[in-house]
Amino acid sequence: MAEQSTSSNVNITDAVLNQSPVIKDAENVTINYTQPPSTSSSDEDEWNSMRKLIKLCISYLEKEGKLRLQGVSAKEEIPVVHPAIHEIAYYDRDTVPVDERYDPKGQNELFKNKIKNEVCFQDLLDQKDKFISIVASAGSGKTVFSLRLAKAFSLLKRFCIHLKFMDANYEQPLTLRQLLLDNMFPGHSEEFYSTCFSWMQKNTDKIVLILDGLDQAQYSLEKISPKINYNACVPVKDLVFNLCRKHFFPNSLLIITSRPHAVLYLPELARPQVTYALGDLSLEDTKKLFLAFADEDLWRKINATSSQMLSMCRNPLMFQMIISSNTGPSEDIGDASTPTRLFATVMKNLTYSHNFQFPETMDELARKLQVLAFAATKHGKVVLTAKELRDEGVDPTTIHDIVVQLHCHRSPINSRLFEGNTKFFFCHQTFQEHLTASYVVYGMPVEEFQDFVETSLFQEHWTVVRRFVCGLLFDLESKTVSGDLLQKKEILKKHFIQQLEIISEKLMEQPGFRALRDKLLDLYACVGEGKDSSIATKAAEHFPTTILLPRLMNSNLVPGFCFVVKHVTKQLDGLSLGVCNLDANSFHEIASVIKELKPGQIGEMHINGNNLPPSNIDDVIGLLRVVRDRLLMWDCFIDDDGRRRDANLDERRKLQTALDKNQTCLEVRIDPDTTLRSQK
Repeated sequence: MAEQSTSSNVNITDAVLNQSPVIKDAENVTINYTQPPSTSSSDEDEWNSMRKLIKLCISYLEKEGKLRLQGVSAKEEIPVVHPAIHEIAYYDRDTVPVDERYDPKGQNELFKNKIKNEVCFQDLLDQKDKFISIVASAGSGKTVFSLRLAKAFSLLKRFCIHLKFMDANYEQPLTLRQLLLDNMFPGHSEEFYSTCFSWMQKNTDKIVLILDGLDQAQYSLEKISPKINYNACVPVKDLVFNLCRKHFFPNSLLIITSRPHAVLYLPELARPQVTYALGDLSLEDTKKLFLAFADEDLWRKINATSSQMLSMCRNPLMFQMIISSNTGPSEDIGDASTPTRLFATVMKNLTYSHNFQFPETMDELARKLQVLAFAATKHGKVVLTAKELRDEGVDPTTIHDIVVQLHCHRSPINSRLFEGNTKFFFCHQTFQEHLTASYVVYGMPVEEFQDFVETSLFQEHWTVVRRFVCGLLFDLESKTVSGDLLQKKEILKKHFIQQLEIISEKLMEQPGFRALRDKLLDLYACVGEGKDSSIATKAAEHFPTTILLPRLMNSNLVPGFCFVVKHVTKQLDGLSLGVCNLDANSFHEIASVIKELKPGQIGEMHINGNNLPPSNIDDVIGLLRVVRDRLLMWDCFIDDDGRRRDANLDERRKLQTALDKNQTCLEVRIDPDTTLRSQK
């Protein structure tokens, strides 16, 4: 057994190398952090070359892995935060979606019903000799996350190479050594590359390869490539395919990151064994990150005037957009209390922010992007080509990637732009939808607008765009607007109210029809975007006397639902929030509106099957005066471990006290076998 070094000069390089074949039975030795006194010449050459290579890799990771915001300097040390990570069942279907198809449901629905379990960052570091993929939508921080993974693997004494697909779109054939070493770390001798590659082939179980951004590859892996040897000079796609098949470095860990569609297209023989999906940051981590770049005063100001903006900061790309636009000369956050107002505020602040420099004004650029966004959404895609950008007068080589995200190749050897299959994406799908709606409202002629409203706007394809259109047009009360906008508002209002009436009446005839209920809730979301009380009053007149909210109630539907409910004056037979999986904030928002209704206005109400902390007991008590006959509330609270539970003894006492004070005939079912009633 090797003697353990007492030297304090311990580093990652020596730690990796001391696990090489020079040390026998490496799994059972205490690592010696000094070079062995006697080795063969070839072993010593590999040892010295690998020490140099590992230092180069770590230097690259240190440089690339730093989080930076455009034009904004960190005020303090940037905290380490991680997005939510879920293991998902990804290959459970035979067909795959069209390349980058536009999905009006948004990214929140991307992996619905496919989550197997939530994992932590450490779980990924514990992986060995596997092929795994990490998928996420644009702007979710895949590259930063993969660089952080690479650095963590290096600290765990594993040799890790991090390679971006956008830097590997070579047109000429290459060997595997050229791809991973020669071109990535140029300027060294043939002997250096040869000895390093020799060590890698002998130590495949010590290697981690992270290939970042499969969707940015300008070649297809759909077809099966032949098995090749280490020295073959072939197209890059064949090298990548053989890495996926584990023909190269069979005992290594291979990690590929990508937008979801590209991983789905991998042939069955080359598919990853495990797939993880990245989600948003937690609100706690978002605040930590926010305070590293901005003052707490700005956090409080945004939280007080437009809390939805902080919620959107949980997406790393939106975080960058919002922080950068609110730390420029214009500090006007505005009333960003709806997504429509939020995006309008961000776009306005980008106009004045010194952090963003465009070759034209932001207003001019926005008008061109609106046309492009509408055309893309109309044809059901989220991809733009360089030609489409140029045809609209947008220079694809100068536009800032914070508005349009450029996925192209800039070779470390040849810096020219490879355009071939280059794709351009709006930095976030919601930006595409907001720009599309802006074109409909501000750029579309009135006659075309009327036809669009009558034939297209109320189709599912335009769901999110419709919300923004309603937000832009219905929210015009305090603004000076042109005649065209007023005409469009009246056209939209007429057809919108017709839709409300038709769907509400059908739902009252078929209260359990989920598709109708979902359509109605979506219209309520549009009402909430526009904040027009006259339309909310009309919606309240047609509010179903019995309504069951959906399981997994999406939080973005809550504000619109509440805006309509507070205008409801008629008696309701039943309102079910049962098994909606509402969190504390959503339930509080709904309960705050309901408790202001008339006493006994709701016959029966269900709140069972939610995720409420003990603090929500006051919201539940507030409902007691409004519900007339029965309130079902078992399994509506959660314990410290996140498991659902019934009301505990203290909560039961509070409920009983409130019932006695109200002196109603209301029955409160706190579990299937226990009912509380007023005792006075």
